[in-house]
Amino acid sequence: MFQTSKIVIYGGGLIGRSIAWRLVRAGFEVALVSKGPIERTAGWAAAGMLSAAFEAAIAPEFDAQDFQIAAWSRDLWPSFAADLQRDSGIDVRVQQGPTLALLPERFINALPALISDEVVLDTETRSLEVPSDHKWVRFEADGQVDNRSVMRALVSLTAQLETDQPLECENTIEIDCRGWQAAGMRPVRGQMVSLAPEESHPRYPIRWGARYIVPKSDRTIIGATVEPDIVDTEPNASDIECLMAEALQLWPGLEVGTELERWTGHRPMAPDQKPKIGWIEKGRRYLASGHYRNGVLLAPATVEVVLADMLGRSEKLPINPDCLRPIEHHPSPSAKVWST
Repeated sequence: MFQTSKIVIYGGGLIGRSIAWRLVRAGFEVALVSKGPIERTAGWAAAGMLSAAFEAAIAPEFDAQDFQIAAWSRDLWPSFAADLQRDSGIDVRVQQGPTLALLPERFINALPALISDEVVLDTETRSLEVPSDHKWVRFEADGQVDNRSVMRALVSLTAQLETDQPLECENTIEIDCRGWQAAGMRPVRGQMVSLAPEESHPRYPIRWGARYIVPKSDRTIIGATVEPDIVDTEPNASDIECLMAEALQLWPGLEVGTELERWTGHRPMAPDQKPKIGWIEKGRRYLASGHYRNGVLLAPATVEVVLADMLGRSEKLPINPDCLRPIEHHPSPSAKVWST
């Protein structure tokens, strides 16, 4: 463990609060600097998908090491959720699979060998009309979690850590978890809409490309647009109509259901579209951001990597975190690194 046990976390979203919660449990003194309501965070805006295998199937930037980390994090979710529920008393509703996906045949034929044992052609969706060169598959281990319940649980456990006057100490460690406002990130806006749940809605998450339908106990979410560098928070009516039209074409049962909400969120994207978790300045400044579409999925793994780094035990992790590391640099002691 570093000589200091005092840590200031900048950013009160899913990643920042998850780290704060677990660091306190590990015995660190933590302050949390958070701006704005949780409803403006990416963790609240998300649909809560835990899609390690699907991401590996469609994302060209995903390699074997990325999938190993994503699958590890997905498989950590049941224990992560159990701890969170025990500490907060709030049920976060983890569903451990499956996820149904509509994929071009060329994607299915090229599925990485490491995920082929998790994928089977689906028979429940054969009655749905799809393009002739596409097929439905089931990613058996890809599930979901109720991300808004997760956020409520984390707020209940970390609200007492929030401060406008961070700890002043020569050896304080600063962790930047400010999402798209963190160092080196850019925003990618997503627009979403939800419907009141109905029997005709799907039972499992449905995914195709960047789009999805995710059924929750109290809502069915349809998303999402992908709009780099757009920071406007107001949904666009025509974009929402296009989302709904595309979803209805794929799953006609969505025609039944009253609209509940439409909203936007902003994903933090690094230049290589990979998370950045590690030291910017060893022992002083740390970065945990850039999770892009997979902030909910990667939250447990991010916490484990951060905790291992703070305890000086990263060599004991079951994955190699090298692909997550930002480029370390050493600014002068007087440099103002974080803008809060």
